[in-house]
Amino acid sequence: MRRGRIALAATLVVLAALTAVLASDVRAWPRALRSGDARYAVAPAAARWHASTVLPGVARSLLATGDDIAARRAIRLFRLTYGVRGSLDTELQTQGVRAQAELALSNLARSTDPRIAAQASDLLGVLAFGDLASGGGANPDQADRAVSAFADAVRLNPDDEAAKTNLELVLRLFRATGVRTGATTGAGEHGQGRHGAGTGVPGSGY
Repeated sequence: MRRGRIALAATLVVLAALTAVLASDVRAWPRALRSGDARYAVAPAAARWHASTVLPGVARSLLATGDDIAARRAIRLFRLTYGVRGSLDTELQTQGVRAQAELALSNLARSTDPRIAAQASDLLGVLAFGDLASGGGANPDQADRAVSAFADAVRLNPDDEAAKTNLELVLRLFRATGVRTGATTGAGEHGQGRHGAGTGVPGSGY
């Protein structure tokens, strides 16, 4: 009987210790997100979203912040690569970051969170349109990619004003310049919304 009480007491001590550790880890993630967001606002290249935890992944799973963190990191990569021009060395480095950004955004576009998935699709559309604009000519494949990505964003989140504006702008531009696309938008035209893509971190608005 005494051994049973000792074993029970030991178990309770271990559980109490684990609970305290988990509580500390849970508190660490919100602080890490706030710190990373603040750094991102002034220096995107230096922004990081990482918490020092004892039980890696457990607190993040409990808080369901996995997609939010992945979105922040993908948007950071987008900011570091979009529109960057410079020396050959810079271009080569940018291409590597661009590939990482496209992969991260493509993964996020399959998120179960429509807000995050829509934002990722919108940014993929911006990248596709940027390729088209910098290429100096009309490329139907790139035009299709841009329209499809913006339309997907609107479909995923009809409240995404940046995606609606971007879709409307590219459709108008393509019609005015005679660029034909095979993409079906299913979204029609919208006369409202903010201009440009939303590159704010999730939860902070655009």
